Amino acid sequence: MAMVLGWVAGVMLIGAAGYSPEAFNVRIGLAALPLLAVGVWEDLRRHLAPLLRAAATLLSAALAVWLCGVSVTRLDLPGVDAALQHWPWLGWVAATIAIGAMPHAVNMIDGFHGLAGTVGAMILAAIAYVAFKVNDAQIMALAGVGFGALLGFLFWNWPRGQIFLGDTGAYLLGFAVAVLAALLVQRHPQVSPWFALLVLMYPTWELLFSLWRRRMLRGRPGMRADSLHLHHLVYRRITHALQLDEPGHHRTTLNAYTAPYLWSLAAFSIVPAVLWWNSTAILASWCLLFALAYVVAYRRLLR
Repeated sequence: MAMVLGWVAGVMLIGAAGYSPEAFNVRIGLAALPLLAVGVWEDLRRHLAPLLRAAATLLSAALAVWLCGVSVTRLDLPGVDAALQHWPWLGWVAATIAIGAMPHAVNMIDGFHGLAGTVGAMILAAIAYVAFKVNDAQIMALAGVGFGALLGFLFWNWPRGQIFLGDTGAYLLGFAVAVLAALLVQRHPQVSPWFALLVLMYPTWELLFSLWRRRMLRGRPGMRADSLHLHHLVYRRITHALQLDEPGHHRTTLNAYTAPYLWSLAAFSIVPAVLWWNSTAILASWCLLFALAYVVAYRRLLR
């Protein structure tokens, strides 16, 4: 909640300063209400069914599409772009699914101190940088406020874990980065749509790979939580193993040592996204390379 309140306060300040119209800020805030309500309930009670949580984030995504005009207007793929132009509702549906899924993707990587918060800060910094390059002061300000809120949160979250994102913070972070990335691509033709995918590749691929792994390999519901995410394997196979001979390192310290490995993985997608934000061919190649590197690392750690 601390990060959420910090972000809200920052948005109010930039609204008053004229960097982001207050009407837009109110609309995006209204759109986020369903997922925030579910997040708070989960943090306090932890009794909501996965389908209900998914419905809430999809509702927030649909409201963002309706109230803020968010849409997927192009993917730089032959035939697909023509279809999106001919049938605008396809872009609305695609945006709803993508934005609705990202809160769960960020929540999925929120397993160790500093992991989701730092990855989120890196993503927001990348979005702010590209927004600066294309002179979009509004998106730059909104991303910058989120970045600042996360820095304040991380001061208390890593390495000691004195406060946590919780479902509320993770859901808001996922929703915000998805909306800002989508708007950046939608508003500026020079920004490749693959920038949005690559900058969000780590949480996106974690979600897709986990759903496939649970359903296809283990025959379990895709939304059922488990402890076989990549960050869990890094903790068990690398971090914990390195510290076995040092009894002074307790569980909190081992927890904090895990996130930096995953920060490096996230940087493997975020850095090239920043460097080649306007080159679809390079960005798409990096998406494939990241997916391959993730699968190879996962298989090695699973053995």
